[in-house]
Amino acid sequence: MSTPMALDVDTGLLEVSGRRVRPAVVWVRHGSACALMAQARPAGSMTPLRAESWSGFLRQVAATASSALPGGTVVGPGQLAQARALGVRTPRTVVTNDVPAGARRVGAPTLVVKTPDFRLFEPDRRGWKDCLPSVAGREAVERGTGSAPGGAGGRPVVVQEYVPHQRELRVFQLDGGICAFEVRKPDPSSPMTDPDSVTVTRVDCPVPAAEAVRTLCAAWNLRYGAFDLLVSDTGDVVFLEANPDGDWLWFERKARWHGVSFMAAVMIRELFVRSTS
Repeated sequence: MSTPMALDVDTGLLEVSGRRVRPAVVWVRHGSACALMAQARPAGSMTPLRAESWSGFLRQVAATASSALPGGTVVGPGQLAQARALGVRTPRTVVTNDVPAGARRVGAPTLVVKTPDFRLFEPDRRGWKDCLPSVAGREAVERGTGSAPGGAGGRPVVVQEYVPHQRELRVFQLDGGICAFEVRKPDPSSPMTDPDSVTVTRVDCPVPAAEAVRTLCAAWNLRYGAFDLLVSDTGDVVFLEANPDGDWLWFERKARWHGVSFMAAVMIRELFVRSTS
């Protein structure tokens, strides 16, 4: 990032290569220091100090704007406790560096073991093997003989109850607008290992799913969010994760429907009008 930039904190003016603008709507995606380092090209060109400095600069630009996206929310498994407190069903979950002990604590007969957002921080596919999500029986995980990463080198991973389900949904919320895709895949890791085997279909969002999404967005002040939900065998909606940086283009390409991009453009326009009126 060699383009000269300066942010006047007092006036809120951003100068880029001699041109001054006043940010009205700022949407920062994947702006953490770790993400900037992992995605830098050529690889290794972003030092920790440089990455943190740019991450802080982006946060400051967003803070001076009239409207900032996506909004405020916790990330990762911490969302589950808050969702449960709001009356939204979630799977039993433990974060641990001892997978067999985590399996015993969760207690479900079938488990999912995963490393959230690993692709963002590990762009080299050769490092994905121990991060891919896997489903295994609890007894196998406790013995360390299941397909789950047994401890993943001592780093914390998510050990979660596997919820038998009729449907898996990816639901996008854009400033109150809702759209949904149904996802069918042979294995949790299929989107990363065999994307051609994954089917994505544009569907009407079930009312209980939309209600859960709107409840969480209101609580977390989210203007944008990509929600992963299950519809259980009993018909209950189960919340897995909300990704405030979640990509929609892959889902649009798979479904051959580009409504999310249209909704995003409309959202940005409306936020801009509100900010400048």
